[in-house]
Amino acid sequence: MKKKVVGSLVVAVAVLAVFSIAMDWMAFCRCGAVEQCLVGCYGCRHLLKLAIPAIMTVVVFLIGGDGICPKDRRLLQAAFVLALCAEFCMKVLHVNLLGICFFMAVQTLFIFRHSRGSDSDRNFPRILCIPLGALPVAATSFAFGLFDKPTVPIVAAYGVFVACSLVVACKARGKGYFPSGNAKLIKWGMVLFFCCDVCVGISGATGADHSAREIAATIAHNFVWAFYTPALVLLGLSGYTTSSLPALVHIKIPTGGLSPFSITFFR
Repeated sequence: MKKKVVGSLVVAVAVLAVFSIAMDWMAFCRCGAVEQCLVGCYGCRHLLKLAIPAIMTVVVFLIGGDGICPKDRRLLQAAFVLALCAEFCMKVLHVNLLGICFFMAVQTLFIFRHSRGSDSDRNFPRILCIPLGALPVAATSFAFGLFDKPTVPIVAAYGVFVACSLVVACKARGKGYFPSGNAKLIKWGMVLFFCCDVCVGISGATGADHSAREIAATIAHNFVWAFYTPALVLLGLSGYTTSSLPALVHIKIPTGGLSPFSITFFR
């Protein structure tokens, strides 16, 4: 029963993502690279996009006894709650800097989760010293007037967090704690998360209407959720054991009399 519920929720996320991304491109076709026109078209798209992390948070909280271990489940659930808070700040409250701070906390939890070597591992991941060290550097650069606004140093500091989180995720399989399939979901989930954040960074570098810079920013903005949605799905499903995942994660394609060709994250 849980497999069907999780599978249905993932399908709902995919439908919402396709619909909202299509609306983004329709707005681009109608407005072109005119920021004021594009902003005026956002409307309900923000709420549609907010529903995606909300649904995936529900998926993560459904893990229950089907997770790798209770601590891993709690870390993942806390990360998704914080990600949902970040999106709420950005989409509803329109306080982007607070949202970025929430995402720093998300990446911190991911670093803790993906660096673990056992159920009882309580070691502090040393790589976390790098992004934590970037925070006072960012604060100092703004305090001494190197930047007029705190946006650039905060975004730069977050970039260090997500880059370190990506490195840790790519090494998760080598730790030997996560099963091979879960490690793959973690790795590719963070790769997509990183691509999403790169697009967010580019989309923030807006320019004059119809300029090449504005066009690049708008196109990057339209790709954000194309990366972010599958990132959330993969990372969310990485908390489940192999046997408890819905069938849509494991697809077999019949090939006549030959052995079926298997497309799967789990081997």
